[in-house]
Amino acid sequence: MDQQLHERRRIFESAIEAYADSMFRVAFRLSGDRELALEIVQETWLGAWKNIGQLRNRDQLKSWLFGILRNQYLKSVDKLTRQPKLELIDNMVSRSDGPNEMQQAVQQAIGELDDDQRMSVLLVSMEGWSTQEAADLLGVPQGTVLSRLHRGRQRLKEILSRQLEFDTYSE
Repeated sequence: MDQQLHERRRIFESAIEAYADSMFRVAFRLSGDRELALEIVQETWLGAWKNIGQLRNRDQLKSWLFGILRNQYLKSVDKLTRQPKLELIDNMVSRSDGPNEMQQAVQQAIGELDDDQRMSVLLVSMEGWSTQEAADLLGVPQGTVLSRLHRGRQRLKEILSRQLEFDTYSE
């Protein structure tokens, strides 16, 4: 029994070392809120520790962890359905220690994508996952990820160009 616990701990510690930063970035980009992102990541690690015995193939560790993160994000969205998403974005933008204006515009634009497009854009374009890795995580064919990625990128261009036009005319 001690050997199993030692092995689980070793896997868990290596996962933290390998994926902690990326998990926070994805959670932050999904939620648009630093505190919520921290909560999502914390719940992800708790869920991973509780269920690490269910991981049958260590080669699937990355997808398994990000699958848990995705589920935690969806749970948090369910909890926040009473609070409009724009209010979350406004909270982030109003923070004095927040990112620069371009980062804020991109974060806001990402927040306007639908969940499927957002996940594809975040994983592939921003985190460097292959489309096949994203497809495996999301449980969809690779072509679906490519389609969502294309539509998501096009939507981001539209949103950001509209924002740029508005900023130019409002000065």
